[in-house]
Amino acid sequence: MTDFYVGYTDPPPPRIRRSLRRIALLTLGAAALAAALAALGQRTLPAAHFEFGHVRTFEGFVVADPYPSLIVPGDTDFSRYLLTAPGKFGADELVASVVGRAASLNGTLAYREGQAMIQVEPGTVSLRETAEPAPEVPEVDLGDRYVEGEIVGSKCYLGVMNPGSGITHRACAAVCIKGGVPPLLEVRREDGRREGIVLAGSGGEPIGDSLEGLIATPVGMTGRLVQRGGTTFLHVDPAGIRRLR
Repeated sequence: MTDFYVGYTDPPPPRIRRSLRRIALLTLGAAALAAALAALGQRTLPAAHFEFGHVRTFEGFVVADPYPSLIVPGDTDFSRYLLTAPGKFGADELVASVVGRAASLNGTLAYREGQAMIQVEPGTVSLRETAEPAPEVPEVDLGDRYVEGEIVGSKCYLGVMNPGSGITHRACAAVCIKGGVPPLLEVRREDGRREGIVLAGSGGEPIGDSLEGLIATPVGMTGRLVQRGGTTFLHVDPAGIRRLR
């Protein structure tokens, strides 16, 4: 009975000790392999950023075509910043008094692959005295195009959450878009990179209220593609947007 093992005695017999050591090593190896396979199966997060806690002052011209944006002439990084309020709301009320005029505002920057947004701090928007005329943003009409992608909420997609797309983000995106946050159509470009195209109605109007049931799922649509400066817009009839599955 030399190999009989009683749990409260120490150490166990040699043969049992060797068996336990092999079992422990095999268990650790299997756990490490499972962790490695799980890590390989995860998608790489996009390079999206939100400067949480870092409030800056921005100056430019406020437009609302179709969603509130700040146009910054001569800016080296971005020429158009989409604007939102804190939480899951658009910035329409915050900037209503300065649309079409030069203004300054405080806010937190979110950005991803050449696109940017400012979360505006309430009470910080003011008119700005300047002799500089409102910028003329060049517009290029690219004609009617059929496009497939996923409708996302721009605020989270551009950096407030990461990833800001996919079925796990559907509920959040739906609430944001319903609250006035500009909707984007995430598409994959020919070079493999992803781009968020700003969605607007056929006449250039906001369409967030018309996208229920179409968010965070593959969709296809035909609309008029327009480039304004460095920002791409797709003017589309929401009734013509179709789920692909």
